[in-house]
Amino acid sequence: MAATQKEGSDQNFDYMFKLLIIGNSSVGKTSFLFRYADDSFTSAFVSTVGIDFKVKTVYKNDKRIKLQIW
Repeated sequence: MAATQKEGSDQNFDYMFKLLIIGNSSVGKTSFLFRYADDSFTSAFVSTVGIDFKVKTVYKNDKRIKLQIW
């Protein structure tokens, strides 16, 4: 069952989860992050310097769930 997804990062949510993506360099962590959070993908490789994160709000079973993805 897929969750309905909407953008937003305000303070009105039922649950909040912080997700950390870990892995070796050059395996696609940032590509995964952008694909899920922004529904975008680029095949050009640019190494991430520092920390990158996104906030995504999803709706599941009438609950608003805020995801902080690092």
